[in-house]
Amino acid sequence: MIDSGEIVILETEFDSLAAYHAYRTYRDCDPRLVSPGGASSTGHLSLRAERGSRVRERVNGFLKHPDVAYQHDPVTTPFRIALTATYQDREVAMAVLGRPRGRHNADGRTVELYRFAAHPDRPANTGSWLLSRCCAWSRLEGYDRLLTYAGVQNGNEGTMYQAAGFELLGTTIADRSEWHSREGRAGGGTYRKCRYRYVLASHSIEARRPAGRVSPDQARLTDQNTPVRPACASPRTVAQGELVQTREEHPARRETTLTTDAQAFLDEYDCGEPDDTAPLVACFAYRTPEDALVAALCLRDHSEEQNPRDNTEAVTLSTAGAQTDALAYPVNVLRGLIADACEWARLHGYATVENCLTGNVATAAVEGIAGLEIDYDHLRDPSVEPSERSSSSSSSPSVSSA
Repeated sequence: MIDSGEIVILETEFDSLAAYHAYRTYRDCDPRLVSPGGASSTGHLSLRAERGSRVRERVNGFLKHPDVAYQHDPVTTPFRIALTATYQDREVAMAVLGRPRGRHNADGRTVELYRFAAHPDRPANTGSWLLSRCCAWSRLEGYDRLLTYAGVQNGNEGTMYQAAGFELLGTTIADRSEWHSREGRAGGGTYRKCRYRYVLASHSIEARRPAGRVSPDQARLTDQNTPVRPACASPRTVAQGELVQTREEHPARRETTLTTDAQAFLDEYDCGEPDDTAPLVACFAYRTPEDALVAALCLRDHSEEQNPRDNTEAVTLSTAGAQTDALAYPVNVLRGLIADACEWARLHGYATVENCLTGNVATAAVEGIAGLEIDYDHLRDPSVEPSERSSSSSSSPSVSSA
């Protein structure tokens, strides 16, 4: 009470006044949702991937937790994924990745690391441990470059990025005196900002991701009215080392659709019975340096969730195709796609990878994946004999270990 000079302490559900202050300052942050803690070494860390519409509050709660004390604004723009290093279900470090905020970088080939924060009580090399998984996720998503910035916090020179092989593009001085565009945004003062870039892939193909992954006003950066790509390569022996991995789907709000040439390719070179009843989640493919498709693999969601993006239970290897007359070892090419798809599923937080691939080439490729064992006990219809089943369910080898 100000008039009487008395200070009244009200009972709250927060552990400290600092946590209550963070909650009052940033309404979309709730420090009560997280309990950050450390581990003795990175060998004890696990990876948690979070995405969907209900993640932002949890992310901001970690960033603004009094123990973390991240000195930048909370995340307000949509992001692709949040990767968190955990120890016994407690958050140790967190990275948030999404579409670049700079319009000149929104070309469909570049992804940006928005936020990176860690608890003070963290094991050595936690930053490198989590950053390597950010790079793996970005590569499997089909990006060619990963951008990030350092210097928001005083004394942050980006040592972690330098140790990980990032290239320092330049240093600028940012003025925050006019930063009042939204409520709660920190303003005032200046800071030095270092811009880093990591090259994930180098090839002659203009983009490994369809132009539909950027906003319509940015499509001009990738769409130069080029001719429609051929659906397949010319008959010749193509070495696997020459191939470029791409993503062949256009995203939508609740599911994705295949690119035109990927659909035509699978119609002609499908290794088994086509499966297009469930929502498409992703399509991994290989192209030649001349930009012709030679192999493709579709992942679908059979969970019947209203929004497949919120599903983390299982993803299915549903359809595969390979131009066998153009590949020296088509089984090995598909095997590479399947292995990357399993790793992608782990980095996206899926608990299980189910296998519904059919056909001689696809079946041989699955049997060659270490740890991806056919398990007929987990099939949807237990009344069908194993010899009659055309699909199988198997735990992803990437999910079992961090």
